[in-house]
Amino acid sequence: TTCEGSEGDSVMDDKKCVVTYVKNPTCFSVKFYSDLEDGTTCEGSELDELMGELNNDSNAFQRVKIPRAVSFLSLRDALAAQNDPKKDVFAASDLDKSFDPARRSAVIASFEALESIAKEQDELPSFDDEGNFLKAAIKFGGEDSKQFKKIVTSFARCAKAKFTPLQAIYGAVGAQEALKAASGLYNPVKQFLLYDCDEILPGAHEQNSKETGKVSGMSYILGKKLSKKLSSQKVFVVGSGAIGCEVLKNLAAMGVGTKKTKGGCIILTDMDTIEKSNLSRQLLFRDGDVGKFKSTAAEEAMQRLNPKVKMNVHTCKVGDDAKGTYFDDMFWSDGVDVILNALDNVEARLFIDSQCVANQKALVDAGTLGSKGNVQVVVPRQSESYASSSDPPEPTIPVCTLKNFPYEISHTIQWGRDLFDGLFTRRPGQVNEHRQSLSTMKPSDFAKSLFDKLGEDASIAVAKELADDCITFDREDENYIENLKSASLAWACDLACTLFYDSMNALLKQHPLDSLDDDDKPFWSGTRKAPAPLSYLNDEDSQLDADTVNSNIVDFVRYAARLRLETYGRDILQCSSISEEEAKLSLQEFSANGHADADEENSEDSFQKRITEKIKAAKNLSSIITEDLTIAEFEKDDDSNGHVAFVTAASNLRAIVYGIAPVDAMETRRVAGRIVPAMITTTAFVSALSCIELVKLTQGAKLHSHRNAFINLALPFFAFTSPLPAEEVEGLHGSSYTIWDRITVKESQKYAAKGGITMRRFLRQVRKKAQAGEDEIEVSNVSFGPFMIYANFLHQDDEDVLDIPLKQLIIEAVSSGDIEDDNYDEDDVDDDENKEKQFTEAQLAEIEAINRRAFVDFTVLVEDPNTGEEAELPPVRMSWFKEE
Repeated sequence: TTCEGSEGDSVMDDKKCVVTYVKNPTCFSVKFYSDLEDGTTCEGSELDELMGELNNDSNAFQRVKIPRAVSFLSLRDALAAQNDPKKDVFAASDLDKSFDPARRSAVIASFEALESIAKEQDELPSFDDEGNFLKAAIKFGGEDSKQFKKIVTSFARCAKAKFTPLQAIYGAVGAQEALKAASGLYNPVKQFLLYDCDEILPGAHEQNSKETGKVSGMSYILGKKLSKKLSSQKVFVVGSGAIGCEVLKNLAAMGVGTKKTKGGCIILTDMDTIEKSNLSRQLLFRDGDVGKFKSTAAEEAMQRLNPKVKMNVHTCKVGDDAKGTYFDDMFWSDGVDVILNALDNVEARLFIDSQCVANQKALVDAGTLGSKGNVQVVVPRQSESYASSSDPPEPTIPVCTLKNFPYEISHTIQWGRDLFDGLFTRRPGQVNEHRQSLSTMKPSDFAKSLFDKLGEDASIAVAKELADDCITFDREDENYIENLKSASLAWACDLACTLFYDSMNALLKQHPLDSLDDDDKPFWSGTRKAPAPLSYLNDEDSQLDADTVNSNIVDFVRYAARLRLETYGRDILQCSSISEEEAKLSLQEFSANGHADADEENSEDSFQKRITEKIKAAKNLSSIITEDLTIAEFEKDDDSNGHVAFVTAASNLRAIVYGIAPVDAMETRRVAGRIVPAMITTTAFVSALSCIELVKLTQGAKLHSHRNAFINLALPFFAFTSPLPAEEVEGLHGSSYTIWDRITVKESQKYAAKGGITMRRFLRQVRKKAQAGEDEIEVSNVSFGPFMIYANFLHQDDEDVLDIPLKQLIIEAVSSGDIEDDNYDEDDVDDDENKEKQFTEAQLAEIEAINRRAFVDFTVLVEDPNTGEEAELPPVRMSWFKEE
C-alpha cells in the first residue's frame, strides 16, 4: 500500500506494511514494520510519529500489488509426489471425486498408459485394447482393485473419441492459463487439475466393439441410442449473448436438434440487438451483424456451423408481461423438453424457473461475472428450483455518497451518467411536456400548478430549468447556428463553474475543513473526502495537475455544449462539432468576465414572485419554439456521439475534486454503460457444463449424478456439488409435498357445455383429491394470484358464488382488483350495476391472458373441521376443457 501526499509524491515509499484485516474495499487494518529493528512491527513513539505524518501529509491510499513468484515441480517430480500429502499437487474440483486418492492414482496412471500405448501403436487405444491398457496402467503404479479397473477401463474406451463440452472446458482453462502466463494476472492452476464427467458413461459400458466400430465422435462414447435422443430433443435456449453463443456452438457440434422428423429443434429467443462491444465475447457475431437481432444473427451462424440443425427463432420477450401467444401454455407443456438459460437478469430467470416448475420441465441455468461462473441444474420432481434460494441484492450507491461524498471512481462515473440523463434526457423532455401549457396558461396559474404538483423546492427548480432551456434564435438569421453555438458554450462554461467550483465552495462553507461531526470527530475523515474546488487553471504552480484539470474542463465544455446544441434541432447534428480551441476561447472569456453567483437562496423576494419571474421568461420563449427538443438516449458504443466523452470528463473532474484518480473512457464506458464484465474463457466453461447437464437430463440420470458448479478461473477455484433435493412442505394429517407436486382438476365436456365448471363443483373435486385417508378436510380459502375468490367464512352458503362458473369468478376478481372507492355510497350501488363495466388496459390484458390459457393455478388453504388446523395444499391446477 502506498500513500500519496498533497503534492502527489508518496509519503511512505519505503515503508513496509501488511494488511491484517479487510472490512470492505475502502476500510482495512494494517501493521507497519519498524525501521529500527528488522522483523518487528511499529510501536510506541515510532508509530505515533508515523501516524502523525500520514494524517498531516497524506491525501489518498493506493493499493500496489507486489509481484509474487510461483514455483512449479517438473512433470516427473509432480508425478512422483502425487501420493505425498505434504506436497499438494492437485487442484480441488468435484467435491465427490477430487479428494479420493485412489481415483487420482487411477487417472494419472491412465494418462501415463495412454502416452506409452500411443507411442507404441501410433494410435489411440480403442475398446479392443482395454486389456492391454489396464496392464500398462497397473505397471505405472496402479493397484489391481475394482475401482481402479473401472476408471481405467472407462478411460481406455473413451480415449479414441471427442466430446465437445469437455473440449470446450479444457480449451477455456488452457486459454486462461496462457493469458495468466502472458499477463502475470491471477493465480495459475497449481500442478494438476483433474476434471471428468464419467457419470454420463454407465450406458456406454454396455456397448460392444462391433457397434463402436461403426460409429464415431460423440456416439462412440455415449452410444447411438442416446445420440439419437439428443438429436431429437426440443431445446429452448433463452438468450443469445455471451453464454448463449457458446451454448449454441456446442449444441451445433453435438448434433442437438438435427432429427427434424422426430421433432428435434433448437428454439431460441432474444429481444436484444447486437452492439459493437458484444463482438469481443459473443463468438457467433461479426462486424456486419451490428444492429441485427441477436437471435436472427445466431441462426445464420448456426446454419454455417451445422446446416442440419433446425432452428425456431424469435425476437420476443419471455415473461409475465410478454405479449403474443407463441410462448403460451401449449408451448411450455408440449413444445419444449429442456430449457437452457443464458440470461443476464434475475427477474427473467425467476419467470423461466416458475414455468419449468409449473410444467415439470428440466432447466439448466448458467451465469458469469468476469472470471466467476456458476451452473445450476433443476431436475423435475427431484431437485430444488432456482427460486428455492435467493442471491444477495445488488449493491447500490447511497444518494448522499453520489451527491456530496464520493470516494470511488464508480461513484463519480455514476454521478456523471446521472448528470447526462438529467441534462440531455430529462430536461428536454420536460420542455416538451410543458411547452403547450406554458404558451397557453398564465404564468401565475402555471406556477401554482407546479407548486401543487411538486412542492416549493422542486417547483422553483423546474421553473429555473424551463427558463434556462427555453432558448431560441431566429432560424432565418444566417448566423443562427453560430449564435446557438455561442450560447451553448457559455451555458457549458457556466455549468462547469457551478458544478466544480461554486457547489464545492458551498459544501466547504457548510462543512469547513476543521469542522466536527455529531460525535466530535473530524467531519472530513474516513470515506468523506474534502473537496478541492476547480476552475480553468492558468497557474502552473497550482497544487493540482493543471494539464489534467484543463484538458478535462475543456472536454467537459466541448461535449456539454455540443449535446446542448443538438438538443435544439436534428438539423444541427451535422454541424454541432465543437473544437478544443473554441472551448478554450470560451473558457478564457468566461474566466475574464467572472461568474455571477446564484443568489436565489438569499433573495428576499417571495417564492411566488421568484417562480413567476422564471415562468414568464420561459413562457416568452416557449411560444417561439415550433418543434419538440431532441432527447438524447445514452449510447455507450458510438464514440462519435460524445456521450461517453461527456460522462468521462464530468466524472474525472469530480474525481479530481475529491482526490480520486481519474480513469480513461474505456472504464467509464464499462461502468456508465452497466456492462457486465464477461470473459470468453468463463462463458465457454459454464456453457460447456450446461451442455453436459443437458446430456444427463436426456439420459434421465439420477439426482446424485448431476452437478451444480461454482468456478473462479482467477483464483482458481472449482467446486462441483450434487443439487439439493426439493424441500418437503408439511401438510395436514402428516402429509407433505414439494414444489413439484400438483393437484389437478379437469373441466369435463359436460360442464364446459353448461358454461364452465362452477365453484361448488371445483371445491368438491379439491376435497376429494386432497383428502388423505378417512380424515375430513374443508376448503377454507381459494386465491388466484393476489385475488381471493372464495373464503368459507364469507361464501359457504352463498349461491351467487358457489354456482357461478369458476372462470367468471376469476375475471370478476381481476376486473375489480384495482378499483378502490373511498367514497362508497349504498345509494349508488343500483346506478353502478346499470353502468357498463369499464376495464383498464392492464385488466383487459389480464382477462385476455386468462381466456387464452389452457389452465390456471390456484392457492388453496384447507382446514381440519375438528381441530381447526390449517395448511396450504400444493398448487391446484384447473385445466379447462378444450375441443380437439
